[in-house]
Amino acid sequence: SPDDTRIRERLIRTLSENWNVVYATRSPGPTDLSGMSWAPLRGGRPRRWVGALRLLLKEQWDVAVIHDPELIPVAVIARMVRRRPVVFDVHEDVPAQVATKTWVPRLLRKQLVWFARKLLLFAESSLTLSLAEPGYQSLFRESHAVFPNYPHYTNWPHPVPTGNGTAVYIGDVQEARGLLEAIQACGSSGTPLSVIGPFSVEIEKTMRQVANRWNTKLTLQGRMPNPEAIKQLSHDSVGLSPLLSLPNYVRSLPTKTLEYLAMGLPVVATDLPGTRDVLEAFDAVWLVPPGNVEAMARGIRAAMSNEARAAALAQAPSVRERYFWPSTEVALFYENLIIP
Repeated sequence: SPDDTRIRERLIRTLSENWNVVYATRSPGPTDLSGMSWAPLRGGRPRRWVGALRLLLKEQWDVAVIHDPELIPVAVIARMVRRRPVVFDVHEDVPAQVATKTWVPRLLRKQLVWFARKLLLFAESSLTLSLAEPGYQSLFRESHAVFPNYPHYTNWPHPVPTGNGTAVYIGDVQEARGLLEAIQACGSSGTPLSVIGPFSVEIEKTMRQVANRWNTKLTLQGRMPNPEAIKQLSHDSVGLSPLLSLPNYVRSLPTKTLEYLAMGLPVVATDLPGTRDVLEAFDAVWLVPPGNVEAMARGIRAAMSNEARAAALAQAPSVRERYFWPSTEVALFYENLIIP
């Protein structure tokens, strides 16, 4: 996505303080063009791959960064031809992600997972890597720089003392992320649900059917830039992270939970190891078994209390102090690549 939060709101904002940044994405491009130049990649996937390779071979640059594993072959070619540093910023546990894709036939999943592992090792042998989570180290033979996917609080609004009685979810809208269970839990607890994030026509239809069955007031706000999403959620009452227990989510910390806490919202999240490791230290957090609708509904009801909101507001400054995007380390990492 051109408005991908890690790329647009964290990495580009950091790099643009010292360097000229060209951001190549598919159309229509990022919502906010400040601090960079935009290079459109047009057409379908193959045509965009060719467009990316053309940019890397023809344009002048000191360091290139890719974020999509599909571009690893393109990046390796550019690295060999231009003899300049190319970074692959790893956002996901790619093999685990492949294993959960519904469009991948079950008979092919093992082979594709194997291929994804080999592709990552190929990238490791040819490119410079940075990781969004320390758990991704296990995918590689060597250690690599980790820049945790924590919020970048520049220009964030202050938390507000009261909410509007709505539960909110920010992120990709998929069944694997527990949205159907969240709708049911909100219906059971009598809580409206606001969903901010991209969704397909198919998942929208399913979600509305579930919402009708459970009498849930559901608002689908669609994709929006992260700064706008943060302003929206500041008026909600409870932040939800209903991830199911799948390999790609078990070890990860959902960044949305830190965004909720940093804005003074109580949080109801599924009790997965990566989530628990960080959130169990905070107040106003309810960890519930993955897929357990009634436990989530009980958590939502408890999180709606005035006491929960007060506790969340009181700890919001400490959340921002402890968990933040490491701008200084990121800038130094790239500076050392450009000026060895």
